[in-house]
Amino acid sequence: MELTVREATIEDGEGLLDLWHGFTSHLAEFNDRYEAKEGADEHWLSYFENQLIDSKYSTVLLAVDGGEEYVGVLEVRIVGEHPIFQLDRHGKIHGLFVREDARGDGVGRALLDAAEAWLSEEPRGVGFYRIDAVEGDEEARDAFRELGLDPMKHTFEGTL
Repeated sequence: MELTVREATIEDGEGLLDLWHGFTSHLAEFNDRYEAKEGADEHWLSYFENQLIDSKYSTVLLAVDGGEEYVGVLEVRIVGEHPIFQLDRHGKIHGLFVREDARGDGVGRALLDAAEAWLSEEPRGVGFYRIDAVEGDEEARDAFRELGLDPMKHTFEGTL
């Protein structure tokens, strides 16, 4: 597959909604709290346009195939140092999603490579990043391990 990875622009917003829906639907398979709320598209577009685009500390990376179809996406941002632990400023990847028909073609690796390059550039220059997988999504966990990522922590939740 011919593939290009680039930073998304404002003009990509509407077109990215299909990938975003794919991502939220995938997460909702494991926990229904991830189902999109009423008006979620407008909220996401506002967030995309006002907080992710043209920022020094966050971006959306978009994988585009040779036919100009969007096949994958991820959001990456910088998060701060921890005030107590020796946990430096680092990257946080949200919403890594590859269309099902493009999985296994190197799209995820290309997106992570681009994110790693973006994270290492100044003014960011961080030494590591984190990415989450929802509980039960063994496909994502296996893919992250295959991509060379190491598990660092598990998040547990209690209900009230």
